[in-house]
Amino acid sequence: MIEKQIDGVGKCPVTKQELSKDDLIEMKANKAVKPRPGTATSIPGMLTMLQSEWDALMGETYELKTNLDTTRKQLSHALYQHDAACRVIARLLRERDAKGTQVVQLQEQLSNSMPTGSAAAPEGETGLTPAIIGRMEECAKELSKKRKQRNFPDLNPVDDVKRFASVGSHAIHQSTAPGILCVDVHKADSNRVVTGGVDSQVILFDASKEKVAQKLSGHSKKVTAVQFHSAKNVIVSASEDATAKIWACSSASDWSSPYSCAHTIKKHQAEITDVSIHPVGDYLLTSSRDKSFAIHDLMAGRCIKHMEVDSEYTCMHFHPDGLIMAGGNEDKKVVVYDVKEQTTVATLDGHEDGVETISFSGNGYYLASGSRDGVVKLWDLRKPLNIQTLKVDGPVRSVQFDVTGHYLAVAAAGIQVYNFATKSSLAETVSLKDHTAEVMGVCWGPNAKTMASVSMDRTLKLYKTK
Repeated sequence: MIEKQIDGVGKCPVTKQELSKDDLIEMKANKAVKPRPGTATSIPGMLTMLQSEWDALMGETYELKTNLDTTRKQLSHALYQHDAACRVIARLLRERDAKGTQVVQLQEQLSNSMPTGSAAAPEGETGLTPAIIGRMEECAKELSKKRKQRNFPDLNPVDDVKRFASVGSHAIHQSTAPGILCVDVHKADSNRVVTGGVDSQVILFDASKEKVAQKLSGHSKKVTAVQFHSAKNVIVSASEDATAKIWACSSASDWSSPYSCAHTIKKHQAEITDVSIHPVGDYLLTSSRDKSFAIHDLMAGRCIKHMEVDSEYTCMHFHPDGLIMAGGNEDKKVVVYDVKEQTTVATLDGHEDGVETISFSGNGYYLASGSRDGVVKLWDLRKPLNIQTLKVDGPVRSVQFDVTGHYLAVAAAGIQVYNFATKSSLAETVSLKDHTAEVMGVCWGPNAKTMASVSMDRTLKLYKTK
């Protein structure tokens, strides 16, 4: 056929180019051809073969359609099961939220119940029982005897305090919520520093290593107050979320070991502004903007006595002896309470703005109070009278006597340090202006050898004599 095409046309039937017989290449192929089956030798046989192939194709198509239908039914069933599972999950989530609310209510009831192990644990407060008052009185007697023998040979002299300077600045809280609001230094170890910030965290700082030892997370709003327990590896914190938390260390010998929240106090309905641990070491005082304050069992985390008052208390502390306590309020007053009788024994008037902070001197004779109008007043509790008034720049956020009661630090726009020039008057010792924003808290180390301060500039600064 190709040769006839060449003889007749002389061109390739595909490319239409000139083509001759010499251009052809002989194909080497097996000329043996597989014979056709016997069924394909006739037209009826071929029809029968085609019919068989058609029937096989139709059978296969039927099987495929059957499998498709089965798969569709399985998919429909799976989708139905998925929808049912989603409805079950939604119902379980609602039940979980309802149970969570019940758990919170039960925890609040439990926090107000008797401690574990009591034969009968009725709900509510136990009050300041004779046993508790007896312990407080015994502690006060012992502390009163020691006060008469108070001698501090290692107290930092005034000349050295005058040479205080910043030896470290640490931005230890989150930058997304700048500002540190409170600080405390352990009374026996100046390397232990704890702070509370706007970022809702409580930070335990190791001053010797200049690094964070622990980050305690649990509060949902700003941390307003922190305090070390003097004898145990325990930290107490208060927050705007209306709770106070008791953090316990996992090790009795290593204070830098991990801490966990042992108890959460939920007695108040508004911001808790201050905390104070009783000298006995087993009781905790909290003050709140819900116009109340409360005394709690520190180890059990339950409320002993909750007292409602007629003003919002911004600060409240136990006296060094523990038989009285004082608080500053929004009514521009400092109120002194008798713990045993649970009555007001003195009201100190004189501030012209809300009282932000108070501090008892170590000897128990004096009380310092600071207000938002930049005034610090020194009160003699034996009379009681205002014996000196100091004026500083900016609202007073913190006043702090050292443990000896010889020095007073005031945190405002900067830090002012005073010392007792006479038995009843303070003289300025040194002024520290290292912070770049308002100073929110200040605290002394043992024997006034060191001092720590925190500010809205997000830094913790440490001071000592240079």
